[in-house]
Amino acid sequence: MTRSIASLLFVSLAALLALACSKNNDSPGNGNGGTGLSGKLLYTFTGTVSELDLSSNDERVFFTYNTYGFGHWQMSHDYQYRLTSEREPGVYNATKFTLVKNADGIIADEFDYTEPIGNGTGLRGQLSPDRAMVLIEPTLTSGVVISDLDGNHLHHFEGITVGGTAFALELGDEALWLPDNSVLFTLADRYILRSSPPYAQVSLIREMPYTRWGNLAVSPDGRQLAMQLDVHIYVMDLDGGDPVQVTTSKGKELSAQFSPDGKHLVVEKKYGDISYSNLAIVPNDGRVYDMDADDAVIVVQPNGDNIPAAVSGAYFWVP
Repeated sequence: MTRSIASLLFVSLAALLALACSKNNDSPGNGNGGTGLSGKLLYTFTGTVSELDLSSNDERVFFTYNTYGFGHWQMSHDYQYRLTSEREPGVYNATKFTLVKNADGIIADEFDYTEPIGNGTGLRGQLSPDRAMVLIEPTLTSGVVISDLDGNHLHHFEGITVGGTAFALELGDEALWLPDNSVLFTLADRYILRSSPPYAQVSLIREMPYTRWGNLAVSPDGRQLAMQLDVHIYVMDLDGGDPVQVTTSKGKELSAQFSPDGKHLVVEKKYGDISYSNLAIVPNDGRVYDMDADDAVIVVQPNGDNIPAAVSGAYFWVP
């Protein structure tokens, strides 16, 4: 079903130890050497983004940031850049975006962004796959905006009409790039939609008749979505097929990211009412994995650490 965008005018430590002790302490990656996998995990915790080499299980600091004013960071699709957002001191109506080259930390570009409606200062953005645009995630007042790297508004999606009903895009909805520069939206806790360049139409991918779902991530090839559905992780083909369960546990899993080859998922797992999470790796092969007991689950715990890595922000798996 295709809809015209002409209608868009509507438009604690004990908890950490619980994970460490829930699986065999001799399993790969659980502080015991390499995981047998390739690539690196990048994960955020209180002012530090760490890098874990999966081949050796050694950890180092990737970059640090001042927690005051820092908003968010996002990895580019080619893994070469990161896009950060922050609130600048004394600025009350704009968000500063900075594009940084990962290899050497050199600033490639930076710009101040002002909403078309509102004055948000802690907005989140994603660099487009072609590195020419930034997708500004939904805000309370402005819906979704695509800007250039000077902060100019190129496309503004305020709302979408589905089945004759107009819904405003608002805070809580999600938006993310697909590899071909298309944009994927969630809408009204009910729909997953897609808009492709030149963003003149929106098509329905799937209606989601679930009470709790979200935290979407796209596979590198653009063929699958990972998501939280209720309290576990599911994967869904982007052709609109049914979500397939990947994880189960006595606790809950919040989100997941794909490995660069799409064959594994790194899963954000949470025990109890705490402000941080841990990470564990599972295969993406159509099976369901028990995060508490399955030997195939690799807990992310760097060499020399007695507890799993803590995560309180963005995380990614890069080559």
